[in-house]
Amino acid sequence: MTSARETHPAPRDAGGTVTPEARRLAVASGRSLGLVFTVAAMVNLVLPALDRLPSVLPVLAGLTLVAVGFAVPDGKRSRPLRIAGVYLAGLLALTAFLVPGAGVVDGSTLATATLLSSWAIPSLIVGLADRGVHPWFVVGAGVPVLALAVLATLPSGRSAFVALSVAGGWTGMSFAALWLGRSMARIESGVERLREAYVAERRSTEAEARLRYGARVLHDTVLATLSVVAHSGEGVSAAALRAQAAADGALLGRLREGDAPRAPGAAGAPGAPDARVARTGGGAAESASGAGGESLRELVGERFAQAGFSVVWHGSDQSGGSAEAREALAGAVAECLENVRRHSGRKTAEVTMSGDGDVVRVVVTDTGVGFERETVPRGKLGLAESVEARIASVGGSVRVFSALGRGTTVLLEVPA
Repeated sequence: MTSARETHPAPRDAGGTVTPEARRLAVASGRSLGLVFTVAAMVNLVLPALDRLPSVLPVLAGLTLVAVGFAVPDGKRSRPLRIAGVYLAGLLALTAFLVPGAGVVDGSTLATATLLSSWAIPSLIVGLADRGVHPWFVVGAGVPVLALAVLATLPSGRSAFVALSVAGGWTGMSFAALWLGRSMARIESGVERLREAYVAERRSTEAEARLRYGARVLHDTVLATLSVVAHSGEGVSAAALRAQAAADGALLGRLREGDAPRAPGAAGAPGAPDARVARTGGGAAESASGAGGESLRELVGERFAQAGFSVVWHGSDQSGGSAEAREALAGAVAECLENVRRHSGRKTAEVTMSGDGDVVRVVVTDTGVGFERETVPRGKLGLAESVEARIASVGGSVRVFSALGRGTTVLLEVPA
């Protein structure tokens, strides 16, 4: 009656339980098939027998119970009860054919009995595809159906045909359950591989982001301090240099202990000095996070003033945007000014601030020696990481305009 092959193990999640998606798919498939075949059997029974409707009412009542059982939704715990109820209702409908007066007298009732026993009742097997159905379970449930179907159609002389139809229907539904179960397993396996790939990609991205952030922090703090020391502290007071070195030392200590990079001046950083400590390059992002309501001009301009570098400001500070965006903008502007101080040959730069409600825009301009982007050595962190990558991390953009002997203009935009 059915294949000796066993339905595949049901698709399971990481905890070893059947996934909700697989369960819903199996239940919906079995209920839909069963309801379609049962309604077809009811129509096939009633329409040709309108003139003798009382004689088919017992069978019709059983078919109605089967249809209701397929149509009514159930939960995980109530599903076995519903399946058992539908099965018993199907047996009741087949038994009703044996009631005197409801026997097989024409082709319509013969087709009804065949459709019910061959396709409607075995649709329950498809609804169990998520659990795995043992062949002996199918045989045990199919034998009573086969026996009743043969008895109900025996007077028609077509019982042999009905027996073959029942065996074929139950076998077909068993293979349908097998195919559905294996398909769900393949889908679940593919989803799990995608989930693992996503987790691995996310971890890789997060690790790369931490490395890049650490590189920016070191470039804007420790390396900036070492650059000043290498130039014998030119343009920086001894007190500011000592405060800067102490803050960088605290940062290195935290990095050595495995803490996430967080520069001195960040709110809540242990041992961090006041966020207004003068810095000669970078570090504005960290200062911004601990400076409360200080404006961009206060955060950046004061530090460069102490370093002997003049910044001419135009426009007014634009409020709005997230704290991360304001922090990134402050750090990027500070790095642009530090690049002007180090490389342009000028002691002054201009910063123009504007905005239109959607974008906060800052333009840093100098009239120095300029440069060609192609000549900047690969691996230089200043423009690539401390400016462009920092602004890009908050959804902003950076455009650089420069030529040898004609100065440099950097346009920075972040969401308002």
